[in-house]
Amino acid sequence: MISRDRVRATLNQQEPDRVPMMMSASGWVIKRLKQRLGVETDRDLHRALHLDVFDTRGFDYKGAIGPKYIGPEEIGIPSDWRGDLFKVFGYHEEIIENAYGKSSAMGMPCVGVDEYPTVAELETYRWPQADWFDFSEIRSQIEPWADEFAIACTGCSVFQHPTLYRGIEQLLLELHAEREIATFIIDKVTDFYLDYFGRIFEEAGDLIDIFRLADDIGAQNNLFISPSNLDEYLAPRVRRCADLAHRYDIKLLFHTDGNVRKAIPDMIEWGVDILDPIQPEVPDMDAETLKREFGDRLSFSGGVGAQEILPRGSVEDVRAEVQRVIDILAPGGGYILAPGHPSLQMDVPTENIIAMFEAGLEYGRYPSDCA
Repeated sequence: MISRDRVRATLNQQEPDRVPMMMSASGWVIKRLKQRLGVETDRDLHRALHLDVFDTRGFDYKGAIGPKYIGPEEIGIPSDWRGDLFKVFGYHEEIIENAYGKSSAMGMPCVGVDEYPTVAELETYRWPQADWFDFSEIRSQIEPWADEFAIACTGCSVFQHPTLYRGIEQLLLELHAEREIATFIIDKVTDFYLDYFGRIFEEAGDLIDIFRLADDIGAQNNLFISPSNLDEYLAPRVRRCADLAHRYDIKLLFHTDGNVRKAIPDMIEWGVDILDPIQPEVPDMDAETLKREFGDRLSFSGGVGAQEILPRGSVEDVRAEVQRVIDILAPGGGYILAPGHPSLQMDVPTENIIAMFEAGLEYGRYPSDCA
């Protein structure tokens, strides 16, 4: 069974030949993995780890496949741009270094309140347009990957990216105190992404399997956005994303870290097909309970602990964790093996990453004795 068929089967709540697997990681982690495994290309790394999903932004979200940029030169988009949408919005990112190595961190907001305090000032910002891109070659870029892997089209956001572009604390304040401003920013981001990805789907929607929406709404212990704000700001916009994806028979993946147990019924009603990631360190996100209560209506990815097991556990600990998660989430399909954090960082030993996917290949075979 090829990867695309494997992923499609599991997302339709069927058992394929084995549990499909996917991963994202920082560029520094990817470089280290390639050196350890003796491979040079992203395709070869996918094969070496037996991964099934190719992300159009690449392993590190910095871009692998994208339309040609034909917009204003003064925006400063490089000629080799391949889908890093943060650059299009003028998002500021910083590289920091800790005891484990380098990682990316948030810089100053690109539409911060000091420079853009009102809607009038925000209207002067050069908001990106889908017309800045030529989509005519996107299909020919995706086709070589779709012959071997399932395709995840990623980079869309209706809430998380607005918080990054405005500043998290500032936008959370404006959700309550300055609703006109919050709505303006969220709509500018949402409308661009839906137009941009809609044009990609027009060209190559039949080659795409997953549309990934990144919208963190959970802290470690609870939601950090109120139910009323979920209804007002997220619900209608996530529905638009789901409608767009489903028009092309694409599954909508909703990424959010943290404890989002209370919002899961809402997500299903919005049209979400896949919840990513299951974060095992959060008690309310217990995999067994989620599978029992929602597994007939929702698929899951994640589940392998990225806060303790992967960075600090032994290879044997990682293998045991993979087997535990597969035993719970794999029966009946509806599960993609992945870390409990969307992007692995340098604190995770290379041998543990390799062990995770080797164990997935070993324990994830169907039919299984999973109970």
